[in-house]
Amino acid sequence: MEQSEKCKNKVIFSKLSHKEKYKKRRMDMKSKKLKTLAVAVVLSLTIGAVPPVTGTEIPMITTTVEAAAKKVSLKASNKKVYAGKTVKINAKATRGAKLSYKTSNKKIATVNSKGVITGKSAGTAKITITAKKSKYKTVKKTITVKVVKQNQKITASNVTLTIGQRKNLGAKARTPMIYKSSKPKVVTVDKKGNLRALKTGTAKITISAKASGIYNKASKTIAVTVSKAVASKPITPTRKPEASKPTTTPVPTKVPEPTKAPEPTKAPEPTATPEPTKAPEPTATPTPTKTPDPTKAPEPTATPVPTKAPEPTATPTETSKPEVSYVTALYIEKTADDTLYVGEPKDCNVKWESTGNTTRKDFIYESSDTSIATVDENGTITPLKAGKVTITVTSKTPFASSKGADCLSTSKKYTVKAQYNDEYAGGVGFKDPEDVATKGRNVGIGETINPNEGISEYSPEKAEKYLTFSSSNPSVATIDKYGNITGVSKGYVTFTVKTKLPVDPTGTYYKEDSVTYHVGDYTYEEILNGLTMDTVAGQAAHEVMNDLRQNPDHRNFFKDYPSYPTREWADDMLRSATARASRNIMCVILGGWNENEMSTINPLASHKGNLNGYGGDGWEATGEELGKAASVFFEDIGHFGNETDPSDKYEAIAVVQYKNAAGVNLTSMIVQAGQYTGKASITDEVRISCMPESQYYDICNHFGFDIDDKQMTTTEEEVPSDGENEATIFTDGSTDTVDITAPAETADAGLQEETEGVEEIEIAPEEETDVDAVSDVDEIIE
Repeated sequence: MEQSEKCKNKVIFSKLSHKEKYKKRRMDMKSKKLKTLAVAVVLSLTIGAVPPVTGTEIPMITTTVEAAAKKVSLKASNKKVYAGKTVKINAKATRGAKLSYKTSNKKIATVNSKGVITGKSAGTAKITITAKKSKYKTVKKTITVKVVKQNQKITASNVTLTIGQRKNLGAKARTPMIYKSSKPKVVTVDKKGNLRALKTGTAKITISAKASGIYNKASKTIAVTVSKAVASKPITPTRKPEASKPTTTPVPTKVPEPTKAPEPTKAPEPTATPEPTKAPEPTATPTPTKTPDPTKAPEPTATPVPTKAPEPTATPTETSKPEVSYVTALYIEKTADDTLYVGEPKDCNVKWESTGNTTRKDFIYESSDTSIATVDENGTITPLKAGKVTITVTSKTPFASSKGADCLSTSKKYTVKAQYNDEYAGGVGFKDPEDVATKGRNVGIGETINPNEGISEYSPEKAEKYLTFSSSNPSVATIDKYGNITGVSKGYVTFTVKTKLPVDPTGTYYKEDSVTYHVGDYTYEEILNGLTMDTVAGQAAHEVMNDLRQNPDHRNFFKDYPSYPTREWADDMLRSATARASRNIMCVILGGWNENEMSTINPLASHKGNLNGYGGDGWEATGEELGKAASVFFEDIGHFGNETDPSDKYEAIAVVQYKNAAGVNLTSMIVQAGQYTGKASITDEVRISCMPESQYYDICNHFGFDIDDKQMTTTEEEVPSDGENEATIFTDGSTDTVDITAPAETADAGLQEETEGVEEIEIAPEEETDVDAVSDVDEIIE
C-alpha cells in the first residue's frame, strides 16, 4: 500500500508543470522543517518529564531553531547606449524593495535615481544596482554598460564662384571641422570654411569632422567651380530708356561744331586789323614835340577794345570741354565681391559714359546710413559697422545739353561685415608664474621673458597677426609684438594685450587684459616698507580661539575634550609675535633663514619658543573673515594642546601681510602666549626669535613698537627661563607629546551580508530606443 502510494504520488508529480513542481518542493521542504521542529519540541518535553535518578544530574538540552532568511529578488541585464543618448535599466525587485544605482565611471556613463543611464564617452562602465528593504537581506547586482560613439553627418553642397569671389562654405557637423583644397591655386579655404576663388577651374574641398567623446569622425568632399566674372553685362544700365536716348542722339556731340568756331579764331586776321595801330606812324609825326599827344596815348590803353578779341580766343580753349561734357550713362559695376569690411575702405566702382573729360569728382556720393558706412567726394566708402547700406551716385551735369534735362543717378546696396577673429573669444592675458603669490611676476633688468611661451594660442606668428602689446612705461620694461618682455630699470610696469580685431561677428567686442610686473631684484627695504598688519584680524582670531576653548561643540575636532579657560589679550606680547611674522615673510621672499629657523612644513608659520604659527599665500580675506582662520589651531593635537594649556593666561596674535601689484600675497599669523603679562626684555625676545638683532629693531620701528627696556614690568615676582618645565615646541607648531587621535569611523557593522552578480552581455543596438522592453537575459540573485 505504501509502495503504491509512492508510485501514485510520483505519477502525479511528473504531470505537474515546472512552476507547480517548484512550488510543491518548497511546500515539502517547509513540511519537513515543521515536522523536525515538532519532534524536537516533543523530545524536549519528554526528556524534561523524566524524573531524575538519585545521585545523577541530567543535563538540560537546548535546541536553537534558525528562522529562514528573508530574501529580495533582483533582476537586471547589461545595456548598450550611444554617447550622448540615454537608456533605462529594466531592473525589477520583489517585495517592493527600493532600488539605488551607482556607476563605476562617471566619465563613461552616469545613472540617476530612476535608473536612466546617460552615455558620456565611449567605453565600458559598471552599474551597481542595490535592492534594499527593511528586515530583508540587501541584494546587489552589477551590470555592464557599453557606451559607443554616434556617427555624424556633414552637411555641405557644391559651390560655383567667379574669380575673386569669396563665400563661406556653410558646412555643418557635430564636431569642429577642418578643410582642405585639392587645388589651392584655383580656390583656397581657411579654417572657418571661407572660400576664395583665384582662377578658373574646379577644385575639391575635403571637409573632415573631428572625432570626439560622443561622435565618430566623418568626412565629405564637395566640388567648387570657378569661372570668369562677367563684368560687361552690368554695363547695360544703358538699357534704361533714358540712357539709350543719349547714345542714339549723339547730336549733342555735334555741339563741338561750335567748337569749329575756331574759324573765328581765324579772326586773328581781324586781330591783324590793328592796322589802326599803324596810326603810330602819325604819332611818329610828332616832330613838333607834341609829346603831350603821346601822353594821350593812354587813350589807346583805354582802347583795350582789341583785348575783347580774347573773348573769341576764350571760346576755343580746351577748358570749354568740361562745360559741354555730359554724362550719358551711369552705373555702379558689380564685382565678384561686393561685401565691405569694417576697417577696410573701398572705392565705389562707379562707371559712366560722357561727352567730355568727366572725373570721379564730377559726381555726388551719398550713403543711406552714415552710421554703417560713409562715402567721400572721391567715392571712397569707409565701412564703420556691420549692416546694409545703399550708396547713391548722382552726376553733377545733366544728361543732355537741352534745357531742363535731368542729371543721371544710380545706386547700389552693399553688405558691410565686421572683420573679426574668434581665435581669442575666450579672452587674452598673460600666464602667471606657478609661484606668483610667493615670488610675484618679476623680470630682471636686462632679462627677456615671455610669460606665454609654449602656449600655442600665443605662438609668435599668432601674436603678431592677431594681438597688440603695449607697455605703460618703456623706460622700466618693454614688450615687443610677440609678447617678449625685457626689463630695463627697477620699478613697476603694466603690460596690456588686446586683440587687433573684434572677437564677435558684429565687430563690437575686443578682448583685452593687463598685468603688472616688478622689474629687478627685491630689496630688504622694499619688503620691510611694504609690510602691513591686520589688527582687526588679530583680535578676531583671539575671539575665535576663546570661543573654541569654551565651547567643545563649536570645534570641528576634539569635541569630547572639556572646556578650557579663556585667555586675556596682552598688548605687550604683540611685539615679538609681529617680529616673528614679519621675519617669516621677508625670508620667504629674500631668503636668509638661520639654521633650524624655518619650518619645513609651512615657512610662513615658522616660530620658536611659546608661540604657534599659521600662514599661506594668495589669501584674499581680511579683517574678521581672516581672523576665522585661527580655528586651524584646534584641528591637530599639537596646536590644540598649546592653545588649551591652562597655565597660559595671556596671548596676542599678529597677522602680518605683504602684498604688491605684481601678485605677491603672503600672510603670516603668529600667536604669542604666556603665563605672565608685562613687557619682556627685548634682548630676550631677540635671542628667542633667532633673527638678526638689527632686523628685529627695524621691524619694531616700522610698526611703531616701543623698544625701550626701562619700562619693562611683570605681574609676577619671577619669570621662569624660556623652555623651563615645558614640552619642546617645534617650528611647525607641534610638540614632542604623543599624538592622540580619535579612532577612525568605520562603516556600520550591522549591515546585512551582500551578494553580487556580474554578467557581461552585449545587447542589440535597437534596445536603447525601447526603454520599457523586457530584457532577454535575466538573472535572479537571492
